[in-house]
Amino acid sequence: MCITVWNIRKSKEVEKMEIKCCKTHVEHALDMFVAETKSYPILTELSEIEKLSTRCAYCEEVATYLVANA
Repeated sequence: MCITVWNIRKSKEVEKMEIKCCKTHVEHALDMFVAETKSYPILTELSEIEKLSTRCAYCEEVATYLVANA
């Protein structure tokens, strides 16, 4: 069973979506982001400090990337 948690916030009628993911799931996260928001995401690498406490939205591996629109 796969449970995905996305952080989605609305502000000024624009949804802010963030998906934190590992290297294995980065392509899937990009695809899901585009399908959900119909816009291009910004892909950034998490800092070493953020990696210590952040898990992938699709598995239990350490998250490496942030896929977001802001």
